[in-house]
Amino acid sequence: MTGKKKLIGEIMVSLNYVSVEQINEARLAQMQGSGKKLGECLLELGYVRPEHVEQALAIQQMEGE
Repeated sequence: MTGKKKLIGEIMVSLNYVSVEQINEARLAQMQGSGKKLGECLLELGYVRPEHVEQALAIQQMEGE
C-alpha cells in the first residue's frame, strides 16, 4: 500500500452516500470562501448525515495507514 489517502468525496460516492454532482456542489460552496471542510459543506447542504461523514473519515484513516 502506498499510504495515499483517498479523498473523502471519493469514499462517499463509493458508499453511495452522495452523487458526484452533490460533491461538486459542496466543493463549489468551499471555493466561495466558506473555509469549511467538504464533509461540513455536505452536511449543511443536507446531503449526508453526521454518521456518514464519520464513517467516511474512518475509512479514509484506515486506508491511509
